[in-house]
Amino acid sequence: MGTHVAIVGPNGAGNSTLLNLLAGDLTPTEGEVRRSQKLRIGRYSQHFVDLLTMEENAVQYLLRLHPEQEGMSKVEAVRAKLGKFGLPGHNHLTPIVKLSGGQKARVVFTSISMSHPHILLDEPTNHLDMQSIDALVDALDEFTGGVVLVSHDSRLISRVCDDEQRSEIWVVEDGTVNKFDGTFEDYKDELLEDIKKEVEE
Repeated sequence: MGTHVAIVGPNGAGNSTLLNLLAGDLTPTEGEVRRSQKLRIGRYSQHFVDLLTMEENAVQYLLRLHPEQEGMSKVEAVRAKLGKFGLPGHNHLTPIVKLSGGQKARVVFTSISMSHPHILLDEPTNHLDMQSIDALVDALDEFTGGVVLVSHDSRLISRVCDDEQRSEIWVVEDGTVNKFDGTFEDYKDELLEDIKKEVEE
């Protein structure tokens, strides 16, 4: 539960289907999925931003989902968390419908972090600007839980899976999933070799 796993493979190969099986959103047609009793899934998908309650502001939304805030006032506790994810203070009380795609993503990431999860990420960079991607990578570097990441952003994967001791690459292709024996850089080199061979033929 402390491993960083990057799931790689072409579009349509089943990367997101594998995440849905891991999360319990799909039931396998054969075999079984076993999860630790201690597993807390915090999931981010490019589509989850669309599920925000648009008429609420970020503070109202987070207090409704996570009413157990402690310390200073509950509102100030939530605003401090939003600030850590880079949402400017003047946007904390703005209706979510008026926030940009990147700002909405920050609200979702804040909500996920408040549930203290092990985490699944499905194409997390689609709504994010470069500054937000860097902040996400920095947060994942500090995160001690496990991370399962589906992304086509090689820069993101390289940074999230740079620790060979706690990183794995899983390749989804032809209806199977196999652990890649090597680093993400090795995987990229192998892909380039395959492309080179195809071009030469």
